[in-house]
Amino acid sequence: MPGKLTLYPPQRASRFLILRDEESLEIGRDTTCDLVLEDARVSKRQARLRWTGGGWALEDVGSKNGTLVNGKDPAGAALQDGDWISLGGLMARFERLTAAQAATLDSQRLARLQTSAEMRRRLSGDLEPIDLLLRFLESAMEVTQTERGFVLVAGPGGRLRPEVAAGFSVGDLWEERFRGSVGAVKQALEVRGPVVVSDAHADPRLGKRPSVVAQGIGCLACVPLRHEENIIGVIYVDSRKLGPAFTAMDIQILEALADYTASVLAEALLHRRNTPPNPPPAQRLVAELQQRIDELLPAV
Repeated sequence: MPGKLTLYPPQRASRFLILRDEESLEIGRDTTCDLVLEDARVSKRQARLRWTGGGWALEDVGSKNGTLVNGKDPAGAALQDGDWISLGGLMARFERLTAAQAATLDSQRLARLQTSAEMRRRLSGDLEPIDLLLRFLESAMEVTQTERGFVLVAGPGGRLRPEVAAGFSVGDLWEERFRGSVGAVKQALEVRGPVVVSDAHADPRLGKRPSVVAQGIGCLACVPLRHEENIIGVIYVDSRKLGPAFTAMDIQILEALADYTASVLAEALLHRRNTPPNPPPAQRLVAELQQRIDELLPAV
């Protein structure tokens, strides 16, 4: 019977891999491992997931922070359905699957990839920039099953400005109180990567922020728009109710859509102005966002 290992990295979407019979894995941070985990708590060589002939056993290989199964040293014992695993502090869950369940997961993955390709075709370079961003936002909300969102883009002077929004008006972002998670947007710009929270209330960094509490935000995703190593904007989506947890595939599709949109947008603006776009560095975007936060949310 196949197995499923689901990983729960902090502030990232959960991701899983299907374990096939006779498959063994070396787990760690090192890029030569079979399963590479980009988490500072995980050792370069963390653990070995070994096929036993009828299932899998987990054993630590001398890692710094240790490997636990249900809070105890695994000592090479066979994994059972529903076991919780700590890989240096990174949590994971092991499940046994039927062949039919594994086949369903494989088909769902293929369907999501097809969905991604169809969404990219919607984002045509023939669209006006505002229409391109609106379609991008709609596609992002469809992928993540969220109920509202907005896109911020750096203008000619480097000033971040809201271009499109759904679930609330662009005017809300300028003239009234900011209605999303300020912390998530700031963090996405600072780390130059996605910030994903499937349960905002339980998140140690964002759960107690006034913007999250006041708006009752349940889940959120925030992804920078990158073009040629520069960040030219950011997309933010959220829901005020908990829904299905974001998956790694969801975020991979969202990042791919964001990168593609940024590329098409930059080319459209280049053609329109006949001058190369000159986006500000991430530090400037963060400073600009902080200025807007100070204006919109003085109490934060």
